Amino acid sequence: MPNLKFRDKSITDKLTMLAFALTGILVLLYIRYLLFYFQSGDYIMYTYPWILEYQSMTFIEGLAARVGNYNHPYMYILNIIARFGNSGIFLIKAVSVFFDLLLAYFVMKIISLKTESLNIRILAFFLIFALPTVILNSSMWGQCDSIYASFIVGSFYFALRGRSKSAYAFLALAVSFKAQAVFLLPVFPFLIINKKITLRDCYIFFIVYFSTFIPALLAGRSFIEMLLTYIDQVGFYAALNMNAINIWLFIENVNYERFSSVGMFATGFVILGLMYFTWVNRVRLTGNLDYVRLAYLSAVIMPFLLPKMHDRYFFIADVLSVVLFIFDKRRWYVPVVTVSCSFLAYAAYLMWDTFVDLRLAVPALLFVIIVVLKDYVTSLYPANTNCDHP
Repeated sequence: MPNLKFRDKSITDKLTMLAFALTGILVLLYIRYLLFYFQSGDYIMYTYPWILEYQSMTFIEGLAARVGNYNHPYMYILNIIARFGNSGIFLIKAVSVFFDLLLAYFVMKIISLKTESLNIRILAFFLIFALPTVILNSSMWGQCDSIYASFIVGSFYFALRGRSKSAYAFLALAVSFKAQAVFLLPVFPFLIINKKITLRDCYIFFIVYFSTFIPALLAGRSFIEMLLTYIDQVGFYAALNMNAINIWLFIENVNYERFSSVGMFATGFVILGLMYFTWVNRVRLTGNLDYVRLAYLSAVIMPFLLPKMHDRYFFIADVLSVVLFIFDKRRWYVPVVTVSCSFLAYAAYLMWDTFVDLRLAVPALLFVIIVVLKDYVTSLYPANTNCDHP
C-alpha cells in the first residue's frame, strides 16, 4: 500500500510538472507570436524578394533556379513557403520556431547525460527556449539559425551517446543548412579518437549531405553551382566586422584587404593550437564536461577572432554557454556574458539602438573565453590531480 501511494504521488507530480511545462511553452510561443509582425531589414531586402521570385515560377522551376545566396535546403523551404501566398513572413518564422523547440529538446537530452533529475532537464529546455537571442533570432528577425543549430547540437548529443551514424547524419544536415555549423567541427576529431563515434561511419555524412542536392539536381540545377554556394558566400561581404562582438570592432574597415587574411590565418593558428593541446592530452578527455568546454570554446573563439562575422554567428556559443553552466554551476556568468554580448549586437541591428558602445563588450567576452579555457587546460593538463570530470 505505501508503494502504491508513492507511485500515485510520483505520477501526480509528473503530471503537474507536465502541465507547468506545457503552460510555459504556450506562453513562450505566444511571446514569439507577438513578434511575428516585425519585418527586419534582412526580410525586406532579401527573404521577401526571394519569395516573390519563387512565386513567379512553378515549384519545379524554383528548384532548378538559383535564388538568393543561402544553401539549397533552406531555399527548398522558401520555395515551399512561396506556394502559400501572402503568409510568407508568418511561415518563415513558424519554421524557425519549430526548430527552437527541437534545439531546446536536444539541449535537454545533453543535460540528461549529466543528471537524471527531471527538474533540471526541464529547466535546461526552458533556459534555451526562453533565451532572448533564440527568441529574437527566429520570431523577430526571421532568421534560420535555430535550424542548423538544432542539427549540430543534436549531432553533438548523439556523438556523446556513442550513436555514430546519427551523429554523422545530423552533422551533415547542419552543414547543409549553414556554414557556421563548422564552428563545432574541431570537437569531432576527438570524439572519433576517443571512440565516441567511429570514422568508418563517416560515409553517412556524405550520403546525407549529397542527398540534399537531389531535388534541385533532378529539376536541372548545376551540381557545381550548388557545391560552391558557401565559397560564393565568403566573398559576398567585404567588411572586417558585420556587427559581431569581436576583436575586429577596433579596426576600421578601410583596412579590410590588409587584415582579412591575417585574421583567418590567426584564427586557424589558435584553433589548431587548441586542438594540438587536446591531442597531446587526449587520454584525459574522458568526461562530458570536457567535451562541452571544448565545444563552447570552439563555438565562441571562431566568431570572436574571424573577420567578416555577423551579429548572429555566436548563436551556437549562446546555446552551449547554457549547457556549460548546467554542467559547471560555478560558471553561471558565462551564459550571462555570452548571451548579453549577442543581445547587444542584435539590438544594434534590430532596434537601431546601441545601448552601449559594442567595443566595451569585447573585453567581457574575452574574459569568459579565458576563464573557460583555463578550466579546460586545468582539467586536461597532466600536472592536475583533481580533475573535475563528472
